[in-house]
Amino acid sequence: MKYNTLLLLLLTLTAQNSAADAPNFVIIYADDLGYADTSVQMMDAEPTTRHDFIQTPGLERLAKLGARFTAAYAPTPTCTGSRVSIQFGMTSARAQYRNVNDVLSHYQRPDGYDDETTMGEMLKEAGRNYATAMFGKGASALGRFEDAGYDVTDELPGEPGGNGNGHGSFWDPKNKTPFPPDNPKRIHSLRRDSVAFVNKHAGERPFFVMINHYAPHIPHMATKEAFDRNKKRWIDQGRDTENIDVEKSSVHRDIVYAAMIEEMDMNVGALIDALKDKGQLDNTYVIFTSDNGGGHSRKEKIDGESRRFNGPLQEGKRSIFEGGIRVPTVIAGPGIQPGSQCDVPIVQWDFLPTFHDLSGGKAPLPKNVDGGSLRDVFENGNRGKVKRVAPGIIHHYPCHYHPPISSIIIGDYKLMRHLNSGVIKLFNIKEDYREENDLYSTMPDKVAEMDAIRQRYVEAVDGGTADQVREALYKTMDRFSSQAKEGFRKKVADLDEKNPPDLAAKKAALLKELNQKLRKNELNKEKTRLHARLGSWREGASKSDAEKNVEAKWRDLTLDAALQPNP
Repeated sequence: MKYNTLLLLLLTLTAQNSAADAPNFVIIYADDLGYADTSVQMMDAEPTTRHDFIQTPGLERLAKLGARFTAAYAPTPTCTGSRVSIQFGMTSARAQYRNVNDVLSHYQRPDGYDDETTMGEMLKEAGRNYATAMFGKGASALGRFEDAGYDVTDELPGEPGGNGNGHGSFWDPKNKTPFPPDNPKRIHSLRRDSVAFVNKHAGERPFFVMINHYAPHIPHMATKEAFDRNKKRWIDQGRDTENIDVEKSSVHRDIVYAAMIEEMDMNVGALIDALKDKGQLDNTYVIFTSDNGGGHSRKEKIDGESRRFNGPLQEGKRSIFEGGIRVPTVIAGPGIQPGSQCDVPIVQWDFLPTFHDLSGGKAPLPKNVDGGSLRDVFENGNRGKVKRVAPGIIHHYPCHYHPPISSIIIGDYKLMRHLNSGVIKLFNIKEDYREENDLYSTMPDKVAEMDAIRQRYVEAVDGGTADQVREALYKTMDRFSSQAKEGFRKKVADLDEKNPPDLAAKKAALLKELNQKLRKNELNKEKTRLHARLGSWREGASKSDAEKNVEAKWRDLTLDAALQPNP
């Protein structure tokens, strides 16, 4: 007994000593934040990479402590794929979750992701006594984070998907519980919860906390106090005040948007203060970034085409152009030059291998990781290199409702292939981050080489084709329709057994509801059929055309037909 007690004491002391120099990690993850939607100028030489009204003083403090990464990429141009990818250190192609409600993933990953290793699980296995926490927006595809390596979460009780992948419309989306007026989109409870976690563990044991904000995704919300502050500043700056108090006006919306980001930014300053008070600021890597490009984009008509811009970058959320995948990213921590700008391209699936490297864990790196450690970049800035498993930064987006595009970045060059038309574009994104000068016709060898590398990788990881995604959509809609018919028949049988006086009326109401579901499923299939012929790089298939096509041939089921068993 004495020997066992002594051995336990020695092991505990060894673990404590081993953990003493292990760094902490903090990720503050915004939702749909545009590249130029902060008061931090991401590129020294490009003033339009800083917003002319939105204020983010917390992020400004972080930028003074660390580096602005001018070419930092989200894994996908929409949220769910990015939230899956960042957890596993994989491209969305390898993770087989490429967009929101990825219909193909249901068939490729029927058992989910229990066999993969999250960032939280990796750090728990490092043997450095890490405490881990996950607050805010979840990812329905991943289930509950408390079951995936995170000691502390704010997940809704009883929900299989934890906090799910909602937009911050309600505190509890299932029951439509509204947010209190002083905590829109959980902005302030996320700040309080994350600061409390840091205060509890900083200096006692190493920790990792990820704060997933619902801001600034729609619907845009802010406290009255934040709105009033920004409204006053808007007026004081002599800006347009027409319809300023009309909620749907562009002026009012811009002020709400700015107020929301300002309140989200308070989390950055509060965490810096907490780390400083605990003496752990110099031992903590703090990462601020976004899950995809901005949804609140600037819109213009150019040559008759609707165009979006995030600062100087083309397009925004849902697009593989730079505005949809290049995101504002500021990182501070040990070895990172304060107040610096780093132009080395990085991507969020680099974070897991980076944490593995910097934590000094003895467990091997999880399988199937695509990223590379950023240690050399953190320590050497623009002279640093990233050695990734994947052959480049690959954004494979075979979506059935947005333009299906697959791209690869190698060095200074970015190649994009439209998966319907086969058309290819090539840009030198270091010199031409606006993507205005297509080099396809002048660099055929570069095009052939990069496209071949991209294609080999996508096929090797079974990343999926646009045709496979569309077939999965058709199959899914047919499954939904069969389930709806089966549910209808059970409800009708129950009515027949109870035989209420208004039996016919209730059956008619059930039949109407069934036909609405079946028509909706057929409309989704028709939009996808039109999508197969889509050649646009910016717009999805026409919803109105799909509705016209369905309307022309649609016939509601009669009661007798609806009661027939599924074939």
